[in-house]
Amino acid sequence: MTPRSRLHRDVGILGTGRAIPARAVSNAELEPMVKGYDRASGDFSLWVDRVTHIQERHWVDPARETAGMLAHEASRNALAAAGIEGRDLDQVIFCSFTTSNLFPGEHVRLAHDLGSQCGAFLMTAACATAIWGLTLADSLVRTGQCRNVLVVASECISRVTDFDDPITAILFGDSAGAMVVGRKDPERAGGIYAPSILRTEWNADAISMRNNNCPAPRNLIDGDPRRHERAMLKMEGGPRVLRNAVNRMADVVVESLGFTPQHLKDQDPELMALLRRVKIVPHQANGRIVDGLQEKLGAPRENVYRTIYHTGNTSCATTAYTFDHAVRMGNLDRLEPGEGATEMGRIVPCGDRIREGDVVVLTSIGAGYVFGAVAIEMAAVRDMA
Repeated sequence: MTPRSRLHRDVGILGTGRAIPARAVSNAELEPMVKGYDRASGDFSLWVDRVTHIQERHWVDPARETAGMLAHEASRNALAAAGIEGRDLDQVIFCSFTTSNLFPGEHVRLAHDLGSQCGAFLMTAACATAIWGLTLADSLVRTGQCRNVLVVASECISRVTDFDDPITAILFGDSAGAMVVGRKDPERAGGIYAPSILRTEWNADAISMRNNNCPAPRNLIDGDPRRHERAMLKMEGGPRVLRNAVNRMADVVVESLGFTPQHLKDQDPELMALLRRVKIVPHQANGRIVDGLQEKLGAPRENVYRTIYHTGNTSCATTAYTFDHAVRMGNLDRLEPGEGATEMGRIVPCGDRIREGDVVVLTSIGAGYVFGAVAIEMAAVRDMA
């Protein structure tokens, strides 16, 4: 079975890379920083593992590490995998909402540090930004505007986490992932299916953030020019957000393959056979969301890639980070502890690495809501494992 959407073999993902800060923060280390945790829920570490499947997340050193630095490491790895240099880039698309400055911006600094004077711009669509960036990169290359485009997603969410809100404080970490999108030999495996699926759905009670790099005067924000409010993520309606994330990502996954949500509802045999073969790289929002997506799609567990156990939710960086992990390392899974267990679930390797010729769908959903999916056929990349 093959996707019904059209495959363009003249453009492909030529290389991937990732980066993560050295500091790992366990659930136990996080506990004293979090306010408002209901002790009736039991041991904090076990509770976090149970409700999110996160066992640790990585944080930057705020005194010396930035989103740009993580982006640089991930980008270098992606360029090496693609077999090109920074000077071969025609465009950098920097996906982030936690950069350290707007102008000239870490995106411009990144291009410079990679040895390029190519165009560079900042893009933000919450957790789905890498999907937007990949779609735009495909268009730039396919139309002949560019030959090689770097899409890099990098977030330092530890700097904007609200530790007074245990629902969000337990989720987030820092990481970066990068992809080189470029022109390729159409006779060889690899390509990008069209169209990509990009959607929005306004919901004021979902995940929100304000006051980050906001150019407006403070008095226009809160009426008090003397007050400096730290940018923080906010989340409402946790179970509703979980259900919506599963349903929306499932919808766009099947649409990117050329089917409709009704085909999924009807358990169309052709679609279900395809979903048993496709490799799916979802946003690592919450382990239960990834599990819910896998179950709704009827996909084999080993074909739905997970890294959240050791990274937490790193917003738009998670999809690109997990994609590179899938290409170089394979998959991870969590073995559920027994009832009444006093230890967290055990994390084990699970599933093969993504390889040349595999059909892969990258999907994500972000605040407010912004969601989408891109289906690709994997091109050959240098083996950097």
